[in-house]
Amino acid sequence: MKLITSTLFILYTSTLFAGGPWLNKKKEGFFQLQSTFPAGAYSHLFLKNNEEVELQRAVLDYTFQAYLEYGITNKLELIATLPYKIVATQGVTQKALATETLPGGRLNGMGNANFALKYQLFTKSLKIATSIQSSLNTASKELDKGLITGYAANSIGFYLHFGKGFSKNLYSFIDVGINLMSNNFNDYLAIHYELGYQIKPSFWTAFTLDLRESITTESYRVENLRQTGLYTNNQEYFAFGIKTSYELKNKVGFTAASFGAFSGNYVAKMSTFSLGIYKKW
Repeated sequence: MKLITSTLFILYTSTLFAGGPWLNKKKEGFFQLQSTFPAGAYSHLFLKNNEEVELQRAVLDYTFQAYLEYGITNKLELIATLPYKIVATQGVTQKALATETLPGGRLNGMGNANFALKYQLFTKSLKIATSIQSSLNTASKELDKGLITGYAANSIGFYLHFGKGFSKNLYSFIDVGINLMSNNFNDYLAIHYELGYQIKPSFWTAFTLDLRESITTESYRVENLRQTGLYTNNQEYFAFGIKTSYELKNKVGFTAASFGAFSGNYVAKMSTFSLGIYKKW
């Protein structure tokens, strides 16, 4: 597959160092505050078959997020994600000169709140866990401007998580799940792969791959959202990322990441960066 050198704005919100089959013990936890922002306003979307489309207006999309993991028992963990979004459209592009243009605007509001339960299945050299994950239709919208802060749908996902620590410095895991969507959105397959390495005792880095692929063809279609690329139906991507984490002795840590893509469908063609601070207990 040909590598697309421009980078992909990742549309789902996730913590920088989460996932995998490792769970917090009872009453232990992890809390993170994170911001995700683009390198600038985007005016092009990836389409299938290495094609792209120019938008009528440039779009900005920022996310500020709270993320929690908490061990209910030694084998059962609660996960919650609460994203807050700022989306906006600004100056018109060359395409808008020949077409009817959506009005510009700005919208703030909740994204899709996410909740999950993860259960440990196997804890030998290969660790295995399973989870059930829900995403709620808690988004704000101004569809006349093509603005929305999350998917206009609820979803439920069923996941398996496989991972292994090869040494104290090296780990790898994969998450695989099927997500069922409401409101005539496509159901989709999601796969996350991560390979991490400890450079120093307090400093980790990781390489990631992410795939989102529709597995049904449903009827939800809002043309104005296709003019902004914000949480429309049938969004797909095959993406990669680099993540880093630095942790202090008091279990406070800092994270940073950037993501790119091999391909996508109705997702923004723009670099994205994330910064976070976390606390373990």
